[in-house]
Amino acid sequence: MFSFTTPQKIRKAQEIAVNESRLKIPIIFGQDVIHGYKTTFPIPLALSCTWDMSLIQKTARIAAVEATADGLNWTFSPMVDISRDPRWGRISEGSGEDTYLGSQIAKAMIKGYQGDDLSKYNTMMACVKHFALYGAAEAGRDYNTTDMSLDRMYNEYLPPYKAAIDAGAGSVMTSFNDINGVPATANKWLMTDLLRKQWGFKGFVVTDYTAVNELIDHGLGDLQTVSALSLNAGVDMDMVGEGFLTTLKNR
Repeated sequence: MFSFTTPQKIRKAQEIAVNESRLKIPIIFGQDVIHGYKTTFPIPLALSCTWDMSLIQKTARIAAVEATADGLNWTFSPMVDISRDPRWGRISEGSGEDTYLGSQIAKAMIKGYQGDDLSKYNTMMACVKHFALYGAAEAGRDYNTTDMSLDRMYNEYLPPYKAAIDAGAGSVMTSFNDINGVPATANKWLMTDLLRKQWGFKGFVVTDYTAVNELIDHGLGDLQTVSALSLNAGVDMDMVGEGFLTTLKNR
């Protein structure tokens, strides 16, 4: 569940899940804690201008302490997309255009949110986004196609995601764009071959908001078909779209 806060509400929902549901699986409570929670910090692009990794890590640590006190345990951050086109409106959410700087910030944010032990009450799981190449969409148009050589991809755009994975990020969020013709949310090379096999990622993959449903607009089929494509590509959780929930029993 996301955007559901306060200890009282979260405890009540958790008790229902653990005590009254069939499988008794606890709920993960997440939110876009992206540049502070109660204490608001500068936007990520502004923070990146400090080049101060300890300060940036501290902002994530403070956000985690405040958010977990409110019952949250999962943040949809950091956004580590490299972007070099100022026409892309979401450039403000990332750390800019420099690959090295973006990689260092990715590590700092993961360490700030997750600390050294996710079982501690004041640490929260990070979610690296948006995997992958979201900031390189053509003409700065959100959700657009990304057409890129492997050389440029591995050297300039993938390192911040890899740095976040190496720092221990617990989850990864898919991006809306396609990559060389294959939408990221249904891209088995991206989610399985690269993320899990090459990089050894052991956490879980969640889509961005209704990204599975938007595979229909990419021309990949109806909701049942695109849900199966996404699951088989290596996606574990369908955010909001309900394709996994309502169609996969029919497969």
